[in-house]
Amino acid sequence: MKFTLTADALADAAAFASKGISPRPPVPVLSGLLIEAQEGGLRISGFDYEKSARTQVAADVAEAGTVLLQGKMFTDIIRKFGRKTVTVAVDGNKATLTAGSAVFTMHAMPVSEFPPMPPLPAAVGAIDGDVFAAAVGQVIGATSNDDTIKVLTGVHIVSEGDELTLRTTDRYRLAEAVIPWRPTGDDIDVLVPGKWLGDLVKTLAGEATIVSDGNLIGIRTGNRATTSIKMDGDFPKIKALFPDTSHTEVKVNRAEFAEILARVSLVAERNTPVRLTACDGELIVEAGTGEDAQGRETLPCEIDGTNIVVAVNPMYLAWSLSVSPAADVVLEFQENLGKPVLLSGHDGMRHLIMPVKL
Repeated sequence: MKFTLTADALADAAAFASKGISPRPPVPVLSGLLIEAQEGGLRISGFDYEKSARTQVAADVAEAGTVLLQGKMFTDIIRKFGRKTVTVAVDGNKATLTAGSAVFTMHAMPVSEFPPMPPLPAAVGAIDGDVFAAAVGQVIGATSNDDTIKVLTGVHIVSEGDELTLRTTDRYRLAEAVIPWRPTGDDIDVLVPGKWLGDLVKTLAGEATIVSDGNLIGIRTGNRATTSIKMDGDFPKIKALFPDTSHTEVKVNRAEFAEILARVSLVAERNTPVRLTACDGELIVEAGTGEDAQGRETLPCEIDGTNIVVAVNPMYLAWSLSVSPAADVVLEFQENLGKPVLLSGHDGMRHLIMPVKL
């Protein structure tokens, strides 16, 4: 087996296929990238039983063949070659990587021990990859890190007609993003691993196809495709928790609000809330009490309704402000200020943040 191509193209393909490799594989062969060289190019695949990633890249193939190489080491070496031309030659269980005067050798693992890659599911709809990636960014921060409640570590994806909705919650926050899509099959209602989805969209752009069938969900774009096993369990019915009306609405400049919140939060000790007071056309942001360090700053706002005083977790609020693309955001409050605060401002994005008792 022998093939040649530019190192940057090979490194990019290997890095994508490595998304199918677990950081702590249960068996050595699952740390490997399966490289299949055929006339005209390569197919590179990674698989760990729960997720898979595969891609194709053009190459000058002198000798066809298949090899299984340790994924991280292979990708790291190729990446260091920059834009040089690299030749990979395999003889028995030894692979030789050559770029200019640089020569590296690697041990090849048994191809026969690599598990069969799952077939790609059927297409269920098309999306704009950039729009989908932005939507994932608007909800992924509200997934839970607590693996004892697995369903809260996932992203709930539901389609209705030409709309695709993504929802997440960690019990203290609820996030929702709605984007357009072009369905080609039945509506979907799936729970997908948040870590897998968050990592996937980092390289997603252009037209993309969502594939789903049986227990697999995936995305295909160009010559790349990745899949994951769907999560089991019932996701909380958080849609009903988003209020249809509000008692008071406060509209502020998002960037200015975020800057003030970051400064005032410096004096908020761990797990200490910031207080928001809206009155007389101003939003007052405060933190700290008594003899402790204190911070207070104001910014102009538009108030529709009665004055309010509420306390919230500054990290949760800062995240919501950071992922909103809107110039202005609207904070919506219920008559009972003990109910969650709704933050919106961009079509399709809504966040609910539980208040903290004063």
